[in-house]
Amino acid sequence: MNAEATNSSAAADPLKSVAAAMANAAEAVRDGASDAAAKVQSAIPATGKFISRFVYSTFYFASYGVVFPTLFVANVVPGMGPVADGLLDGARAAGDVVEEMKAKRAARKSARHDPERAEVTDEGVEALSTC
Repeated sequence: MNAEATNSSAAADPLKSVAAAMANAAEAVRDGASDAAAKVQSAIPATGKFISRFVYSTFYFASYGVVFPTLFVANVVPGMGPVADGLLDGARAAGDVVEEMKAKRAARKSARHDPERAEVTDEGVEALSTC
């Protein structure tokens, strides 16, 4: 029986070492996956910020490149004063609409956090929009 005990323990040792190696490999994969997930999570805000800045810059320079020469020509050429005035009034109206949209968004955001203020805030936004 001594020979059988030696054979079974010799057979069990390689299985234990294989099991330990597989456990170590699984742990390494798990650690690598968590490291990769952490790196991706840190890269997402940076990528979003880059894309946002790129879109903003593109539209800023495109609008500047269109509006500035148009207003310049409208102010320099005689008789184009009403064109410049119309462009300025349109720009002001667009700015007012954007401010109104921001106010509505802020009101909805605060209403989500404080439902009791939702009615008062909505009435305030409606009052602002009718002015």
